[in-house]
Amino acid sequence: MTLSTNSWPSLPQIVVSHPSIQNIVSGISIAFSAGVFVSLNLLGAGGGHPESAHVIQTTNAILSSVWFFSACVGGTYLKMLGPAVTMCFGVCTYALYVGSLWYYEVSGQQIFPLVGGAVVGIGAGAVFITSGYIQVAYSDEKNKGKFIAIQNTLQATGSTICSILPVILNKDNMSRSGVPPAIYITYITSMLVVAMLALLTLRRPAQVKAAGVSSTAHHQLQCDLLRELKANLSVFKEWKLLLMLPAFLPAGSFLIYLGSVNAFQNSLRARSLLSFVALVVQVPFGHLLHMILDKPDWTKRARSLAGVTFVGLPLCIAWVWEIARTRNIDRTTPPSVPLDWADHEYGASMVLFTLNWTASILWQYIVPWFIGALDIPPEKLSHYMGVQRGFLAAGEAICFGVDAARISYVVFSGAIFAFYAAGIAVLFYIGAYELKEIDSHGLIATRRPPTDLEAEGSNQVEKERTGI
Repeated sequence: MTLSTNSWPSLPQIVVSHPSIQNIVSGISIAFSAGVFVSLNLLGAGGGHPESAHVIQTTNAILSSVWFFSACVGGTYLKMLGPAVTMCFGVCTYALYVGSLWYYEVSGQQIFPLVGGAVVGIGAGAVFITSGYIQVAYSDEKNKGKFIAIQNTLQATGSTICSILPVILNKDNMSRSGVPPAIYITYITSMLVVAMLALLTLRRPAQVKAAGVSSTAHHQLQCDLLRELKANLSVFKEWKLLLMLPAFLPAGSFLIYLGSVNAFQNSLRARSLLSFVALVVQVPFGHLLHMILDKPDWTKRARSLAGVTFVGLPLCIAWVWEIARTRNIDRTTPPSVPLDWADHEYGASMVLFTLNWTASILWQYIVPWFIGALDIPPEKLSHYMGVQRGFLAAGEAICFGVDAARISYVVFSGAIFAFYAAGIAVLFYIGAYELKEIDSHGLIATRRPPTDLEAEGSNQVEKERTGI
């Protein structure tokens, strides 16, 4: 059973079906679904008060737990429903989730956000498996980093737009008060519009092929349910996937940690500004990373190792700084007066928050690039991307549980740093030993040294060319 969008009215097919347009629409869909989620979490526990954080964190723990299972089998329902229906459904669940946070903010009733968390857990898997598949499968060796950077830039742009409103509306608000209703209404309306855009424009790989998509996605994205589910689960037996699990797990942990610390220490206008600045700074560094990962005159090995270093070094610095900064913080006694942007300590908080956010978000750029660089068979790409997002969600669920238990921030940050360090080691190993070079014909290029006869012939050709 499959659903098709072939007969739906849309923009001219040749434009809509181009890989770059598909990637942009996917990025816009993330911007106004997950991007809004990021904005709300950066405002602190859904924009609520510290005393309501426990309920919101429990909701998010439910969300991430359901997301884990949803994403791990996401390749199956993506192939059954297609990108358009899958993405549209996912974005709509985010709108429901935002509505549940608004309801809780107004009424204090817990049931709606708890149910909303479970529903959006399914939707988050749908959104991220679709976007991840498009950014890796609809790109080629020369622009994979660019596709990933564009999607993440659009997500950051969406979060930035969503963060501007709180900064403007709360510029004179020095309390920890929650998010105004106008912001929730704007978020929900934007999500529903974007859901319709995704439904009308996203295409299956077979439809994109005619517009020049890379051979990575030329296989038909349709399947028999039971056969595909079995294939989906079989990837858990593959050593490449198991090797990368330590890199998958911590990828979303910083969102929970930074959102919690932000709400604990800062006034609403202070944390609104932190969120806005961090999201803006992320964009240029994301494109610097994609220039490294797509550099045409470097080998894949050189690009991968340079990329991991570019991300890993500031990532380690940021988390070690977090450990040092939080060693004396007692979570049971929030500061009586929250830190404001007029306080002299705010500058250091801004630098650390921005460094941590930027380095941690770049981790979400480079891990999908490695999946694409491993030359995984096209029919397995959606499964790998689903598992990657599933374990990201599992890491978030663990962090939400840790935060709800009020584990000290120094232990919290130390554990996250340990997971990132393990992930960095894994990516360095893969970059150094497991990536294969692909020549201009799409064939694996060997790295063996030339034989004496080959070397002599090469030298003779060079002499004839230069006249020496």
